[in-house]
Amino acid sequence: MINRNPLQCLSCDAKIVTRTQIGHKDVQSHSFSCPRCGVEISFTLDLDQKNAGLKYREPNNAKWVDSEGGAIAALMFSDEIPVPSSGEGFSPFIATAHNFKDREEYGRKEGLRQRFCKVDFGYIERCVVHFERGDWEMVDKQSPPNHDREATPRGRLISLANALQAGFSLFTLNPRSAHNRVQQRIKFASSKSPGLVTDLADLYVSTGRMLKLWKELASVRRLFVNSYPALQPIVQIAYWEEELQDLSALAMGVKAFDQLRQLYIDTFETLCRLLVIGVGFEVIIAHGSLEIPMKKRNISLEEFEGFANANKREVIERFPIADLFVPLLDTELRNGIGHQSAHYEQATDEVLLYDTKDSGTVGRKIGYTDFCDRVLKLFAGFELAAMNHHSLHLHADGRLS
Repeated sequence: MINRNPLQCLSCDAKIVTRTQIGHKDVQSHSFSCPRCGVEISFTLDLDQKNAGLKYREPNNAKWVDSEGGAIAALMFSDEIPVPSSGEGFSPFIATAHNFKDREEYGRKEGLRQRFCKVDFGYIERCVVHFERGDWEMVDKQSPPNHDREATPRGRLISLANALQAGFSLFTLNPRSAHNRVQQRIKFASSKSPGLVTDLADLYVSTGRMLKLWKELASVRRLFVNSYPALQPIVQIAYWEEELQDLSALAMGVKAFDQLRQLYIDTFETLCRLLVIGVGFEVIIAHGSLEIPMKKRNISLEEFEGFANANKREVIERFPIADLFVPLLDTELRNGIGHQSAHYEQATDEVLLYDTKDSGTVGRKIGYTDFCDRVLKLFAGFELAAMNHHSLHLHADGRLS
């Protein structure tokens, strides 16, 4: 359903017709740049899904008006479907209805994603808290043991990791081949030198790294689930025919740059730490050691963890896992959005990154839709790398400290 509602810019008096596709959430918010003067205008709808009702709040930098007469533009909005970057068209649904490879498949999977965000993830988070506290009675109350799982910390960890992997695989869409490759490297290291893998696990437990990463994984995943409404259209595009997946021609109906910026930074930093474990497995395979050979000397994994992320990338490039992760480690983007001067430019729908050496110069521009796509791809790599932590945690028999 498309709801039309005209508003008038408080700065230049331009009249714009908003054409909003009503979604399935309780609150729906949108923003845009006034086509005439460039002032950012935003509006919010409160939706009564049970009684099919809606109510508009007062917009920012504009006022609702009764007539569409004299409107200079009619702009289209949706919080679930990508819209043409021009903001114009009949409706987001009609514009994209024929883009799907299999619309029924998307609908079924999106239903599972919505359930995971609204129901399943809360249950899993409770289990994570109880596991971290070692409260096995509460873990088993939330998730009773069955004949396939031992009533041990290790057995409970397997069930918990399976639930997380099954849930987040709905969002990351990682190919099975990528998952299998990471798993193969872990198994190769474990079979070649189980003692060294155990030593690595003990090191992570004794130094507090196992628990620290456990908490970081939980924090990043929580932020992703909370941010999913701002990424949902990007996931939908992955179900379209490949020739129609042109991000430059599409706009996101919900702009949440500050939230997604934090998600990108947190995901990037934790991914780099997870890859330290991945490199640990690789040096076990290649060198039968927990040290990384460098040009002048060998370094420990602890020393490697302290490297700047750009230097970590150079080391990771030497190992077979490089193609899965190195293309995701855009340190320029990470550093650029890490500065407070980086911001979303409403008028051009771009993220502006300022040069760190000359803070008044724009060093790079990225389309907002492209930025959202990069956030989702980075999180997909994060979930692949999380397999390293889970495997090491299993070698420690589920111990966090």
